Amino acid sequence: MAPHNGINLSVQSTLLVFERLSKKSPNYKDRIKVVEGNLEKEGLDLSPENTQYLCDNVNVILHIAATVKFDEEIIKAININLRGTREALEIGRKSKHLESFVYVSTAYSNSYTEYIEERVYPLEMNPEKVLANLGDEKFKDDLYKYSLKWPNTYTFTKALAEALTQEYRQYFPVAVVRPSCVMPALDEPIPGWCDSIYGTNGTFIGWYYGLIRTSLIDPDVQIDTVPVDYVSNTIISVGWKTFTEREKEKELLVYNCISSADNPLTFDERRRDCEKVLKKHPLLTAMYRPITVCTNNEAMFWIYSMVLHYLPAFLIDTALRLRGEKPRLVSAYQKIDKVVETVKRFTSTTFFFDNQNMRDLYIQMSSLDHRMFPCDNRTYSWRLYFERVVPGLKKNFFKEDLNNVQQARQALRKKELTVNSVLALLFALLCFQLYYWLF
Repeated sequence: MAPHNGINLSVQSTLLVFERLSKKSPNYKDRIKVVEGNLEKEGLDLSPENTQYLCDNVNVILHIAATVKFDEEIIKAININLRGTREALEIGRKSKHLESFVYVSTAYSNSYTEYIEERVYPLEMNPEKVLANLGDEKFKDDLYKYSLKWPNTYTFTKALAEALTQEYRQYFPVAVVRPSCVMPALDEPIPGWCDSIYGTNGTFIGWYYGLIRTSLIDPDVQIDTVPVDYVSNTIISVGWKTFTEREKEKELLVYNCISSADNPLTFDERRRDCEKVLKKHPLLTAMYRPITVCTNNEAMFWIYSMVLHYLPAFLIDTALRLRGEKPRLVSAYQKIDKVVETVKRFTSTTFFFDNQNMRDLYIQMSSLDHRMFPCDNRTYSWRLYFERVVPGLKKNFFKEDLNNVQQARQALRKKELTVNSVLALLFALLCFQLYYWLF
């Protein structure tokens, strides 16, 4: 959502992730083999040689890849999130030394209900039947109608993939990890690290940048977020436990990797905690000073959106046109509003999650495991989290000097004065025109 100073985000993030490792082990790349694939294609579109290599050498499969677009077209979402999962599971079934398979879903895969247990929920449609009948128009109509039970195609296809994964428990040890909204890292590889501007990451970064200034949110609703390094550590730990407990656990276990059960936070609490930290670390390149006006009334949201988003965006886009540059802000807000429509269910509902399997995982981990793979969301406060993450984002995501505070504050005041002066002038002209019409 926010410009990134012309830097390729994926390349920069890769360098940050492996910087410490490269110092400790300069030849680490020799231990990595990368193979290209395609989730929408049969056999993941792997070459016969790469397929055979995986089947001969893989011990653990962590299936994380997916399309995370909430408004993805349903057939495309099924092909990526369901068909891709089946192909990964099939590679697991052919593997000679597979010890565990971890499927990464979402905590909201069953978000048609407000209380979500750690189990795979039964479906009215068999996943294999879904894949076999995508060419049948009547079936596709029925599929679309059934999917409306879920808030979006992402959560629906994740539920289908969970049910499919459960069927493979007869072949090898399998588990499902369900993270809630993934946020920038608390500790590793560095505080504030993130490699995408989608979902909650994008909303948080857009707010910090001053792009998102109003939100359709119930301030008293609990937001469930988890640092990305805690999610990664959970996935690794579950892979270990799934193998070590394979004889004891005959059924597939689901792990709700969430924070609200043990470390709850409302939207309004997050806003207040964040605003205190954001004042300490303003962005020189920000559009505006970070503020957010929250409302759960759709009519008021659109009024706030017109005043705080579209009017300033129209003025800035006009200025860009006059300078011969491409306008971009109005179109950016139109994209943001499409996302708002797809997440209304989550910003107006407090979900209650069971996480007993996650607690059992913590208990079985040793003290060394806890230090190496922290994944217990009870071990940090949200105030501490934001105090670590915000300066990390400023330094590593926005590539700004942490010591430019005064300069950034002056720049933000100048931007606000300019935009507010123009808006005040337009309002005065509108009032004058109304007076002329009426009198």
